[in-house]
Amino acid sequence: MSITKPSLQPKYDYFRMVMGMTRHMVEQFPEDKFDYKPVPEVRSVSELLSHMYAFLVEAAVTVQKGVHTNEEEPKLGGKAEVLAYMDRQVERFYQIWGDLTEENLNSTIEAYGTSFPAHGFLNFAYDEHWHHRGQLAVYLRMCGVEPLMIYDYGRLHG
Repeated sequence: MSITKPSLQPKYDYFRMVMGMTRHMVEQFPEDKFDYKPVPEVRSVSELLSHMYAFLVEAAVTVQKGVHTNEEEPKLGGKAEVLAYMDRQVERFYQIWGDLTEENLNSTIEAYGTSFPAHGFLNFAYDEHWHHRGQLAVYLRMCGVEPLMIYDYGRLHG
């Protein structure tokens, strides 16, 4: 079955709004907590965000080129640097999304030792975002901050 870009557009319009709420969540972190990690074996707040937003663009570039390519996860510092990186990566993602064709979306991607439909590979970035955003909410609570209601999309327009 062939996927059309218009059939996916509402999902990626919604995803932009979701990432806007994630940005508000990140704004809640105190400046001195971007190196915070609850246990040594997990990523810090900055590392988690670097991972999330590097993979966002990695997935889009992979679908665009038809070949899995790794996006470097930069070492980020404090809040301003993290937020600027997030903003750049969201912009890059949507620039690439705008250029994707139905041929791109219906191609096959070889990655992680198996084959995926390209449009499904984009779902990894979507799912990855939700998964790690949940971690960020827990991190906020562990830092003594009550996370905002993540479905308060009116906040984006107010």
